[in-house]
Amino acid sequence: MKACDFKIIKNLGEGTFSEVYLAENHTSQYPEHKLVALKRLKTDNLREEEIMQCFDEIYLLQRVKNSENVIDCLGAFRESNDFFIALEFADNKDLEYLFNEKRQNGLLFSERSIWFYFHQICAGLKELHEQRILHRDLKPANIFLTRTGKAKIGDLGLSRIFSLKTQLAKTEVGTDYYLAPERNICFGGYNFKSDIWALGCILYEMCTLRSPFNGEQRNAYALFKRIEICHYPPVPANYYSRQLKFFISSCLSIRPENRPNAEQAHSAARKMNQKFESLRAKFKKQFGK
Repeated sequence: MKACDFKIIKNLGEGTFSEVYLAENHTSQYPEHKLVALKRLKTDNLREEEIMQCFDEIYLLQRVKNSENVIDCLGAFRESNDFFIALEFADNKDLEYLFNEKRQNGLLFSERSIWFYFHQICAGLKELHEQRILHRDLKPANIFLTRTGKAKIGDLGLSRIFSLKTQLAKTEVGTDYYLAPERNICFGGYNFKSDIWALGCILYEMCTLRSPFNGEQRNAYALFKRIEICHYPPVPANYYSRQLKFFISSCLSIRPENRPNAEQAHSAARKMNQKFESLRAKFKKQFGK
């Protein structure tokens, strides 16, 4: 792959280290991906460890190839001082964008819609954890959506591989609202169950359109204290099932060992999705809607 293989259409967004463009794929590879998200890393102002973060993302994504629920990495190349990664393009923005649309229109998700998206997020996380990949920055902005109804986990730039011998990580990275209590370095480290905490935060936000710990925007200490004691407002009392509320509380257990693992979370979420899809099918059969 090289720069002339792609025609940039527009800028999709910018991150701390990179820009992302929508581009036409003119290579003979991956003909099913006519449009790609081309991620450009400007290396001239970056430290070596930041450049290596980009290489890590490629390696991680290529370990989960052709996934239904993880963004596919098509390839990478370097040109002058810039490094490019060609990624599968999700053509319906991301979950955070969808949350903002709901807020602006004064709408909440139906429980059926929640389980429809959430069981896919769980499936993607299960695949990552099966490959010993800890995401470390799971949040709505990193859940990408397609027009065919797929939800895909992306942006693995903060991920790392846990070897079979690795027990705990201690690096302070991620987005504050979704950090588990043990992510505070004083607590001695974290593991895969920290991703499950973030999963619980996402599920809560799907119900309320706000982070469970939103509100402490200027005071990092106050935010961490709320997270440390797991204090958050209840979800709407009569709108969602007790199973959904139990799932949130299980994922947001202060003690990591009390949270489900990714396989258990996926199994439970898939069953709830099947239940609501079955109810919908019965309703359509009975009322023709």
